[in-house]
Amino acid sequence: MPSFPRTSLAWMLAALTLTSGQAASTFLTEGYSVRVWQTEDGLPENLVTSAAQTRDGYLWFGTFSGLVRFDGERFRVFNPTNTPELPDRRVVRLFEDKQGTLWIGHEAGHVSRYHQSRLERVMSPRSPENERIIGLGSDERGFMWAMRENGAVDSLDRELRLPSLIADERPGVMGWSRGPIGNIWLRENGRAASLTNDRLVPLELPPGDGTLVGGLAGSADGGVWVLTNERIRKWKDRRWTEDRGAYAWPPATITSVLELRDGTLAVGTVGSGLFLVFPGGLPAVQFSQINGLPQNWIRFLFEDREGTLWVGSGHSGLVSIRSSPFATLAPPDRWNGSSVLSVAGGRDGSLWVGTDGAGLYRHRTGQWSRFGNEEGLDNSYICSVATSPGGEVWAGHYWWGGPYRLENGRFVRPASVGAEWTPAFALVPVPGTDDLLVGNRDGLLRLSREQATWLVRSPGGSGDDVCAVAQDRNGVIWCGFAQGGLARIVGEDVTFYRRSDGLGSNSVQSLFADDDGSLLIGTADGGLTRLKNNKFTQLGPEHGLADTTICHILDDGLGFLWFSTHHGIQRVARTELNRCADGAIPTFQSQVYDRSDGLPIVEFLGGRQSSACKTEDGRLWFASSAGLISVDPARIRPNPDPPPVVLESLVMDGRTVPVRDSRVSAALPPDHERLEFRFSGLSYAAPNKVLFKYQLEGIDKNWIDAGPRRTAFYSRLPAGNYRFRVIACNNDGLWNTAGTSLAFTIAPFFWETWWFIGSCILAAVLAVAFLVRGITRRRMQRRIELMERQHELERERARIAQDIHDDVGASLSRIAMLSQPALRDLAEPERAAAMLSRIYTTAREVTRSLDEIVWAVDPRHDTLDSLVDYMGRFAQDFLTAANLRCRLDLPVVVPAWPLTAEIRHNLFLAFKEALNNVAKHAAASQVRIQLRMQPESFELVVQDNGRGFDPARPDPTVTGRLAGGNGLLNLRKRLQRIGGRCEISSARGEGTTVALIVSLAGPARPHSAAPFARPSSVI
Repeated sequence: MPSFPRTSLAWMLAALTLTSGQAASTFLTEGYSVRVWQTEDGLPENLVTSAAQTRDGYLWFGTFSGLVRFDGERFRVFNPTNTPELPDRRVVRLFEDKQGTLWIGHEAGHVSRYHQSRLERVMSPRSPENERIIGLGSDERGFMWAMRENGAVDSLDRELRLPSLIADERPGVMGWSRGPIGNIWLRENGRAASLTNDRLVPLELPPGDGTLVGGLAGSADGGVWVLTNERIRKWKDRRWTEDRGAYAWPPATITSVLELRDGTLAVGTVGSGLFLVFPGGLPAVQFSQINGLPQNWIRFLFEDREGTLWVGSGHSGLVSIRSSPFATLAPPDRWNGSSVLSVAGGRDGSLWVGTDGAGLYRHRTGQWSRFGNEEGLDNSYICSVATSPGGEVWAGHYWWGGPYRLENGRFVRPASVGAEWTPAFALVPVPGTDDLLVGNRDGLLRLSREQATWLVRSPGGSGDDVCAVAQDRNGVIWCGFAQGGLARIVGEDVTFYRRSDGLGSNSVQSLFADDDGSLLIGTADGGLTRLKNNKFTQLGPEHGLADTTICHILDDGLGFLWFSTHHGIQRVARTELNRCADGAIPTFQSQVYDRSDGLPIVEFLGGRQSSACKTEDGRLWFASSAGLISVDPARIRPNPDPPPVVLESLVMDGRTVPVRDSRVSAALPPDHERLEFRFSGLSYAAPNKVLFKYQLEGIDKNWIDAGPRRTAFYSRLPAGNYRFRVIACNNDGLWNTAGTSLAFTIAPFFWETWWFIGSCILAAVLAVAFLVRGITRRRMQRRIELMERQHELERERARIAQDIHDDVGASLSRIAMLSQPALRDLAEPERAAAMLSRIYTTAREVTRSLDEIVWAVDPRHDTLDSLVDYMGRFAQDFLTAANLRCRLDLPVVVPAWPLTAEIRHNLFLAFKEALNNVAKHAAASQVRIQLRMQPESFELVVQDNGRGFDPARPDPTVTGRLAGGNGLLNLRKRLQRIGGRCEISSARGEGTTVALIVSLAGPARPHSAAPFARPSSVI
């Protein structure tokens, strides 16, 4: 059977998931908050048949449109369309056993169960008729049983069926009840029995106590509540152990009975609504269409772990009822549809309530009285009311000439009150006296029986109403104005404070003088201001206030202050507030009560001194346009149950990721765009006040405060292992610090994998190794080249030294030797002249040799064009002196190819030797010198038209000839030394051609042959 995931249901519910919670209707009855959920709030339909709560905290409801799961905010629906494992959409009974299995009974008689994230069918109907499931539950031994509409009881663990209690009769009225310890009771057509040891044991009551049982409810002590003979009694150990009196509803209308955790008995009826029957003789409380129920037909009752009572109301939806310290109070005429403007409590327990159009009401010992025109109040808009310590009652309305004092059942204007006085909005008795402080549109007066004295005039003139008055422990009177800020009155001295002095706003609505000497100032739009030790401190929403409008401030005497605002009623510990105002803490904790707590309205009235009050019984009263609302601070009980936290789903780029056992089994792809975590805190006391914090370990260093938001988003997470954690607190700030978590992994891109990174590291190491090796080799090559250049330089220096020694030194020695005879032959002019001529010739040879040496070592001539130019000039000079015609056949442009000094030197000496051989031995008349260029070499050709010779058979008579001596060998050696070669061709009588070929592979030079194709002859 396919898996039925616990936390990833959204994939099959997207089309049927709706939001509820805050949209539910709320009602407030005496001590209870009532909320109603219907189809517009997310239910698939308004016919709800049953309820159960699983151990993970979810509430489950049965409907004829499927199984519904509720987290306090969202309803999620399972039906055969989106959950094929569910055999029937009509769910009529639900039950969770001790193992955490949710059992589901269907209209058609099927039974299925949800266990360990799987949904499976357990039992099918045995016959086609009357197989509807009436009840589900486990007995005291843990065996599961199902009661069917035909009266039979089937074991779901074994092949066992118990026949109907009433044998051959056709069941008409049936009931099933299971107590907290597993004691199961059932009834059929007025007869009752217990399911004990695999058999039905009929309930035998004493004679005269009635034979028709109208209702049954198993109790926590193992007994059973039996509703028979129109009385409510508990039966245990074969006797009656408790009697809670007669029915408070019509007989024969009971549909369901449930004993609540605190011992209260809840009884649902078919037409009279719901009744709560308390121990100790307290009067029963009825819930009906008058005070919150949408319909008076009760289908089922269920109490969750927080004590909230869930009720199926006919065809009108789902109802939750929870004990509340709040209540509404209204006379039978419901204030004639008017708003409540003012309220004050009397010492005799009476309550005086002024309305916006219905006059003044008095409530005392459950009785109501109304005061209007006949009782002296000629205006029915009562904006202020007060009671003095002596019992006097004062009231003010919107006409001139007030306030009025109640005397002998009528309200009269005292003699000290001027007929021209504007409407009084603040009435405050002066402690220890019979005086009254009266605030109106013109200012503040002190009213005694004899006279009235102005204490302060409104700084904004007539219309700047006095909204609030307070007197501190030192007798200082404080007065707040609608527009003029705050006034401090000490005797005849008046000091004004405005916003520029530190007030949060110039519109003051409420004042509270604390026992520690501080003054709290509630404003209309500037939050709360505390004045202490002549220092103003402003507090706003950033410090924890629910609103910037503070309508009234009350002290409950239990250490808490209460603020009525435009966003509900706020309760804050006085010590917390003062610590925040002192700067010891940045924010204060508080509770804010709103519609989720049953309040019919969240916008309360302000700007009037009497808009709220505290009565002698400790209750606080607040005026509103929805009536008079009270709160009993002593009944406030903090919610002790931290909410279970569940992670409902993980959505990646719009697709739900399967989750099992708090982890995602498969790694998520690295190219995701967005991850969405959806979670819930399963507290149903006030679901909209459940707050969340979450943290993604590995990304978030601290907890992220999500407030009431139930989703978290992350984008483009890097590769790695993560754990998403979420915690939640309930409506009273109690945190479930364990929360829940989800572990998952983001897969890396291929370039982030270990093998890729390892390969890159290996490649980098190899590259570095090759680089180091290359650098080392280059350094070695450079060192070798440097050594070769040094050796070459040494060879060149040695050559130059040898040339200077051989040529210049020898010539100079010759000149010296010739000079001595020349000195002796001066007497003989002819011999002297010949000797001097030889000296001159030798000197010229020395000069030429020096010129050749200098040219050979000058680096500026290390190019081919410079070499060719020098050899051309040398050839012309040399051959002209030898009376030979010189013909130069050179390119128009000779490239400037680089040549080493060694190449130039050896090539020039070879060229010189070739010319010298022509001049001495060829007997030629003309010499042709030609330069032939190749892409990577050049060829220098010396060609004469002399006698020539046969290289194979040289003439031995011609001494010194190239072919006959070492000249050919020297030429070839010189060319081989520079990487070239020498080619000689000759024939007798046809001249000689000497080709000096030099290869220059490698140097950077142009490879275009265009300049070499245009030779030019120079003679």
